[in-house]
Amino acid sequence: MASPPTTALAGKARSYLLLAAVLALILLALAWPRLRAALIYLPVDAAIDRYHSDGELPLAALAGLQQRARESAALHSHQEYWRGLALLYHLQALDSSQPLAAQREAYEQSLAAADRSLALAPVDPRTWLFRALAQNWLSFRDAGVTDSFKMSVYTGRVEPGLLLTRLRLGYARLGQLDGEGRGLLRDQTMLAWRLQPREVTLALKRGELDLPRVASLFGPADADVLREMQETLGEKAIGGAAR
Repeated sequence: MASPPTTALAGKARSYLLLAAVLALILLALAWPRLRAALIYLPVDAAIDRYHSDGELPLAALAGLQQRARESAALHSHQEYWRGLALLYHLQALDSSQPLAAQREAYEQSLAAADRSLALAPVDPRTWLFRALAQNWLSFRDAGVTDSFKMSVYTGRVEPGLLLTRLRLGYARLGQLDGEGRGLLRDQTMLAWRLQPREVTLALKRGELDLPRVASLFGPADADVLREMQETLGEKAIGGAAR
């Protein structure tokens, strides 16, 4: 027969086990929405990874992926889910075969998701760029494009995956950039030429970038870079390029 002290110890042990079980259940209940959100988002994460690796994402899958991202964000408002949703709507907006109204709605959704993401984690160069691209399409005026462009650079100056997109956007909006924005665009141009000369050359040859506009940002100290670009393209010197 157990002695009274032993019985008391066994009773305390059972109490502790019961308390631990209750706490575990409480923690599980609190963590379940986050866990469920992460599980729902897994196919979205995998699809985005494939897109970044091979540049392809079937348009037919976008609606389902968007729905998953929205469900995840509703369960747990995390920056990653909103950022993924901003990208998915951006990719939908790029489909020029759809009506302009549908493109506009997709860009508006991308902008809204980017804002939600940046409210949670503002140091995110990719999402700032999504925001700038959506603003650029939605308005002929600047409407915050310059500020979003600047923030994309300030939060991640050396981002090889973003450089060419920043250049296309920046030179398309060159006339609306202030001195600070033009300085950042020049810096991004120099970085892109140093890190991705082949890609910059292709963009120039395809007309995605315009050499005279690029050269308009260069000063005397940039003459060698301009000469390299001209030689690569097989073009003659651009008069007044160092203005």
